[in-house]
Amino acid sequence: MSALTAGEVVERIKKNLGIPWRDQTYRDTFKFGGPETQVTGIATTMFASYDAIRRASAAGCNMIIPHEDTYWNDRDDISIVSNDPMYKAKVEFLLERNIVIFRMHDHMHAHKPDFIYVGLSRALEMDDKLETAPQSHHFNLPETTLGQLATLCQKKLGDKSLRVVGDPNATVRRLQLGVGYATPAINAPDVDVVISGEQQESDGMLDSPAYVLDATTLGIAKGWIMLGHNISEEQGMLEMAQWIKGFVNEVPVQLVRSNEPFWAPK
Repeated sequence: MSALTAGEVVERIKKNLGIPWRDQTYRDTFKFGGPETQVTGIATTMFASYDAIRRASAAGCNMIIPHEDTYWNDRDDISIVSNDPMYKAKVEFLLERNIVIFRMHDHMHAHKPDFIYVGLSRALEMDDKLETAPQSHHFNLPETTLGQLATLCQKKLGDKSLRVVGDPNATVRRLQLGVGYATPAINAPDVDVVISGEQQESDGMLDSPAYVLDATTLGIAKGWIMLGHNISEEQGMLEMAQWIKGFVNEVPVQLVRSNEPFWAPK
């Protein structure tokens, strides 16, 4: 059997996506190495951090598919980091281990259904039957409290620094799910609680903690659970790994967690 190359993996991804590939994307491209690199194993991850890369390499994976950037800026513009000692150390390691990095961001979200939302809703055990319309990310949950829902999120996702706005005893049923920066508006009449990745704390467009705080003061049941960017989207990279296994069987494919970047003092 001939060796599998990174280019062949990417072509299979494009073939199986079910949507046209947008060549104008600056995100979903090779960030290190190239299509000719022979692949020994594939690791999906959220952030292509040095630690995640090192653990992927130790697991025998030299093709890494992250959802987010590699060089600390969305365009992966190396001109602004080329003199940074961390950039140099990272590149040296990548060269030494013959690692290739191909980012998957735009097409993961464009895919129907969105890999990231599917992964998060499954991890939270949000049954499809609870979703009010396909791919609406709006769920009618069995009656619970904001505090109980936040505890469920923490238990299912292992989120150590999850943040919650609102009365923990407030009764919530109608949930709008968001991921990453995609924070839904909290003021919708059919939304009691929003789960999202991250967001600024003020100056938003009806999607800020300030709205929830005022609602709480007025006795209106509104809540917001902020998981953090990594935690909210990482389950989608598990979904991506499982999907890739369906058309790549020559090498192992696995999720390598980049882990939650935040911690809370005790």
